Amino acid sequence: MNAPLRRLAYGFAATLILATACGRERDGAARDPSAMTPFDHAVAAAKAIQTNPARTDSILGAHGFTRARFDTLMYEIAADSALARTYTAAIQ
Repeated sequence: MNAPLRRLAYGFAATLILATACGRERDGAARDPSAMTPFDHAVAAAKAIQTNPARTDSILGAHGFTRARFDTLMYEIAADSALARTYTAAIQ
């Protein structure tokens, strides 16, 4: 991967991490779905897909993803080891 693209990917990953960390509710209250980050939607979609794989396309659509966009986001998450660990822990 060339340097500008790598910086862009790392910047995107850092933004996702910060948005996720800053967006967490301290009192456990439900969050507004419109305030969810792409990372939050990916986690929610992955959990729902684990529960009901037959509904994958409708679950992805409900979270604003196409299969291609979801795959791209998974590659972006996997490219950052810290973000990948956070994602793996979140879907457990």
